[in-house]
Amino acid sequence: MNIPEIMTGGITEIRHHKLRAFLTLIGMILGTMSIVFMTSMLNGIIISVWSGFEQLGYDGVLYVVARQPRNTMERARFNQSEGLRPEDADILLARRELVRDAAPVQQAELIFSAGGVRREVRVMGVTPPYAAVRKRFSAVGRFFNDNDLRTFGKVCILGHRLNKRLFGSEDPLGKEVTVGGARFIVVGVGAELGNTFVNDSEFIREMEGAMIPLTTLRRYFAGEESPLSYIAVKTTAVKSLGSVQAEVEAALSVAHHGIGDFQVENIAQDMLRERDQVDEIVTNWQIVLGTIAGISLLVGGIGLLSVMIISINERLYEIGMRKAIGASDLEIFLQFMVESITLALTGAGIGVGLGVGLTTSLSGFFPSGLPIDWGGAAWAVGLAISLGILFGLYPAIKASRMDPVEAMRAV
Repeated sequence: MNIPEIMTGGITEIRHHKLRAFLTLIGMILGTMSIVFMTSMLNGIIISVWSGFEQLGYDGVLYVVARQPRNTMERARFNQSEGLRPEDADILLARRELVRDAAPVQQAELIFSAGGVRREVRVMGVTPPYAAVRKRFSAVGRFFNDNDLRTFGKVCILGHRLNKRLFGSEDPLGKEVTVGGARFIVVGVGAELGNTFVNDSEFIREMEGAMIPLTTLRRYFAGEESPLSYIAVKTTAVKSLGSVQAEVEAALSVAHHGIGDFQVENIAQDMLRERDQVDEIVTNWQIVLGTIAGISLLVGGIGLLSVMIISINERLYEIGMRKAIGASDLEIFLQFMVESITLALTGAGIGVGLGVGLTTSLSGFFPSGLPIDWGGAAWAVGLAISLGILFGLYPAIKASRMDPVEAMRAV
């Protein structure tokens, strides 16, 4: 049994019937192309969605906000408290076990003006830890440092959209803007937030707003006795968010002398639930798209079976002649299996190439790009080869078991 000769004969037969081979390949090509494209597209969507969730900056984050009194007695008690203070963040860090960081935040509406453009924007007074807590590092320039807080620095970080409105395509770093009548220096610009799949309204407000040092906001605009808007608390103990919330509540309850004028919003827990829901949706889509692509490839396999059976009927004399001059059943079987597998592998190769090309051409329409899912491509090729073997078995067995005399008479 000459294996190389058998393989050469099978491949030669395919080359001699190009049209029939091409028609057979169409199903395999479309099937593998759809698998590569669908898996890559779904991966691109998944990357964009998770990137959007990351940009929200709520992973492992809890908010401490003011609580409104429910009755007259509570209102009288709340008047004895100064509300949320920057010192509360220090207390949380001093008593921390599960808390990693805390960032006090105060908001105000102030007029920004530069280059003849004048806008009222939301200004956030923040401290250096805010960047790590909410993942709000400057895309251009720098974030605030401790010196900016100590010296009540008149520096600001512009939101992505606000920067475009004030300076257009110019470099804003080092330039002056007027904030509430005072001159500030631009030291940074925030990143562009959101994408097609995750586009929260808070993203727009942040990009159209600005940040200045918390101490600067309190000294020049809000008043040093004014309460904070909220405290953002960061933890890495995402599996113990209930314990983190209890730790924060206990520490601040002591600091506020038992006056419950605050409440903890466990945003991190809400984010975990949202992630689980999105993950379930993604899994369902993977099943649906995988099934559709698998069915298209299965149709290609059935087409391969049909063409192989037709090929046997057309080559009865050849089969009979080969067996008459000494070809064994195994050699006939292997010849047709080689043809079937070669057709499947060729179709899979072309389909993967077309799928990669289609994916690359559409990559620019996705905010995070559209990376090729080579795992999906390998799965498509493996499935195509498996179908080539499966649907080639019956024709190959049928051809190998033919009686040479009957085969030659049937012509």
